[in-house]
Amino acid sequence: MPKRYKVVVSPKAEMMLLEHMRFLSNVSVPAARRFLASFKEAKRQISSFPLSGAYEEEPPLPAETYRKCLFYGRYKILYEVGTNEAYIDAILDCRQDTDSLDFL
Repeated sequence: MPKRYKVVVSPKAEMMLLEHMRFLSNVSVPAARRFLASFKEAKRQISSFPLSGAYEEEPPLPAETYRKCLFYGRYKILYEVGTNEAYIDAILDCRQDTDSLDFL
């Protein structure tokens, strides 16, 4: 059985998740529920296989620091991998401009 990593969601990432949920629920409550289910599945994926995510290469992010996990079509999770934990630092709509990120 593969080692499972503890997934820690930063307060900033939690706020980003809530903002995306709020936006989607204004459009469609079922879509918001599907988004949340997809996020939970992505967290399970990160917990089981944290090193499978490709490095995010978008500026201004430091090279080979953040990995990404895509979910729900156009959203991505940016996370770092520690010894026993994976730290989710951002949840982004892939259409967002990464130059304006303030979670660093």
